[in-house]
Amino acid sequence: MRGQQTLFNHFIENPVTKTVRKGRSADMIALRDECLLHRYYYYIKLQQKRYDSAIEELSKEFYIKNSNIIYRMQCNSERLEQIMKREQPDLKQLRLLYPWLTW
Repeated sequence: MRGQQTLFNHFIENPVTKTVRKGRSADMIALRDECLLHRYYYYIKLQQKRYDSAIEELSKEFYIKNSNIIYRMQCNSERLEQIMKREQPDLKQLRLLYPWLTW
């Protein structure tokens, strides 16, 4: 019937549903990215691997596609530069930061 939907919509209040964000936590992504940057530093500076082989190793370790690893490193380029040029952690410091990884 014509107009039936608008007639009843005025009498029945539609409850407002609040959407809850599901999926990945921003805090966990930041922690993963930090570990990813340190691991990249390890492969490039300490193991002296080529860029493409380092990205391939990171892809296997973190279960992320190569393009996503490159994107995450671009997003965190300031932090990566800080690790690569200013901090330059040695093997002992990396073992203290991430003891569960094989350095």
